[in-house]
Amino acid sequence: MTVDAGRVGPLGPADVDAAVAVLAASHADYPAFRHVWPRPQVRARALRPFLRASVADAAALSASTVGRDRDGVLAVALWLPPGAFPWSTARKLRAAPALLRTALAAPRSAPAFARIGSSAERTHPGEPSWYLETLGVHPRAQRQGWGQRVLRPGLERADREGRACYVETSDPANERFYRSLGFEVVAPRLEHLPGGPPYLGLRRPPGG
Repeated sequence: MTVDAGRVGPLGPADVDAAVAVLAASHADYPAFRHVWPRPQVRARALRPFLRASVADAAALSASTVGRDRDGVLAVALWLPPGAFPWSTARKLRAAPALLRTALAAPRSAPAFARIGSSAERTHPGEPSWYLETLGVHPRAQRQGWGQRVLRPGLERADREGRACYVETSDPANERFYRSLGFEVVAPRLEHLPGGPPYLGLRRPPGG
C-alpha cells in the first residue's frame, strides 16, 4: 500500500470507532501513558474510554481529519480551534462518563493521569492558536507519509487564518517530525507528570 492509494478527509461521527482504534494502537507504548499505566493490559483498558471522549469531542468541532485507505481509517489528527482548549465545563461534563471508566480501569493511577490534564491546562499558551490535541498513525501505516498528509489540511487552514499551531508530546522521537513541518520548541521541559517523562511544547508560526 502506498500513500497515493488513500485519501484524507474530515473526521465525522461515523469515524469515531475507527479513529479510537487507530489512536489506541498508535499510542499503545506512548511514554506518558506507559508511565501512568505500566501494565499493557491495564493501559489498553484505561486508554480506550479516554480516547473515545477526545475523539467524540473533536468530531463535534468539525476541525479534525482522518486518512483512510481501502481497508479503513489509518491516520487521525485531532485539532481544537483557537479558544477550544481548555475544554469548557459543558464539554467536560459530556466526557465525564468516559473519563470515569478510565479512572475505574486503574483507580490508583487516576490521580497521576488527572495531573497531566490539569497541568496542560495551566501551561497552555495564552496566544489563540490551533491546538493539535492528538496525532496517530496505525502501526501498519507508519513511515509512509500519513502523519504529514493527515496534518496538512490543518496546517494550511492555520496559515490561511494567520494563526499559529501548538502541540505537546512526551515522546522525544516526535521532535524531529514536528520540526520538519515548521514547529519550533518553545517549552523544552513541561513537568505535567511529576516523576514521569517530561512533555515538549512546540509552536508553528503562521506560514511555518
